[in-house]
Amino acid sequence: MKTSLFLKIFLWFWLAMTLVGVLLVVSGEITRSQREIPPLREFTRDAMSFAQRSTEILERRGLPALEEYLERLEQTSRIRVTIFDSQGQEISGHPAPVGAGELAARAQRSRRVEFQPSAGALLVARSAAAPAGESYTMVGQIPGPRMGWRAQPAELALRLLVVVMTGGVVCYGLARYLTSPVSKLQKATQQLAGGDLTARVGPALEKRGDEFADLGRDFDLMAERIEWLINSQRRLLSDISHELRSPLARLNVALELARQRTGSEAAHSLDRIEREAERMNELIGQLLGLARLDNGAEVGQQERVSLANLLSEVTADADFEAGSSKRRVRIIESEDCVVTGSTKLLRSAIENIVRNGLRYTAQGTEVEVGLRRGQTDKGAYALIMVRDHGPGVPEATLGKLFRPFYRVGDARDRQSGGTGLGLAIAERIIRLHGGTVRASNASDKGLRVEIRLPIEASS
Repeated sequence: MKTSLFLKIFLWFWLAMTLVGVLLVVSGEITRSQREIPPLREFTRDAMSFAQRSTEILERRGLPALEEYLERLEQTSRIRVTIFDSQGQEISGHPAPVGAGELAARAQRSRRVEFQPSAGALLVARSAAAPAGESYTMVGQIPGPRMGWRAQPAELALRLLVVVMTGGVVCYGLARYLTSPVSKLQKATQQLAGGDLTARVGPALEKRGDEFADLGRDFDLMAERIEWLINSQRRLLSDISHELRSPLARLNVALELARQRTGSEAAHSLDRIEREAERMNELIGQLLGLARLDNGAEVGQQERVSLANLLSEVTADADFEAGSSKRRVRIIESEDCVVTGSTKLLRSAIENIVRNGLRYTAQGTEVEVGLRRGQTDKGAYALIMVRDHGPGVPEATLGKLFRPFYRVGDARDRQSGGTGLGLAIAERIIRLHGGTVRASNASDKGLRVEIRLPIEASS
């Protein structure tokens, strides 16, 4: 399963920021709770001395002095204190918290420090004996929020949610910033590979001022170089083809003059010269056609073309020509589809592919041609299939069959497959009509070529 670079960067950055944020929140709460624990520790440690001091003040100086001492203790330690006698009566004059009496009685029996939560607070009790022998119990009330984050789960959950959402927004922007140049480069690369030699990324990346901007400039330089080389090649083919037409015409004139001035003994040689001149003229015509198609030639006058009728005419002509070589061309299925384009160009493209199949199919076999309708999310299309029963081609060379002058064999004679321009011209014509063409090996030997052309919805 393929996962995009943007999603990987976004998720990893978000996870990292979330973990860091959670750790900071939790550690902050823990340290805060630890900072708030010392009053409890100090009160617990000094509870015995506080209790004895309170009982001494009560017996020697009276209740007003005790109240003054307890108020001073509350201001310094932030702990409210109440005093209970041995009968469980509160004698300090302060309102006793809920459960303070029961805790005081338990501390008086155990003679140890006792704890008990009460109404969002923590009660701490310690008993002590006065100099006169009377036993008193001091109960301190420590507010609950000072006991740490465990007492506030809602607040902690809100903080964690803020961390997660903030981290998500920041990481989304960061991941988008890092991966957007890659997306622009990918789009420009696809355009360049699809034949758009003007594809560039400079305007979209030059303002970044980082390594992606450098990469964008390098890509543009590469694209400019490729565009110059391909355009130079196209101009060279076109110029050479045009320049060869004039000497070829003069050669034909000289050939006719030679026929008139020589006898029959030179007829064979002159016939051979004429055949080679005709082949050269055919090659030049193909080169000029390819140059026009590569230079973005228009389809010309648009018309509605019935592919079923066109395919029937092409296969009938090809089958008639193949009869002498013990080969056949046969339509195995035909579903009428109507496309918009040039009948002449489409006929040329289909003829080139059918004749290529005839050239390679074995004697005693036939080239199978089919036409049917297909449907995708992008619309309806016509599928033309041409299949021969030849040796096929190596898998590594399938994508190169539609390049100009490319042949699978190393030989350069006409018996090895012609000039190597027929399939290239067919591919350009089909692309001009908004279609695609691809080749594949059949499971039981032979080459299968499929043409897809967009068709009218009402056809």
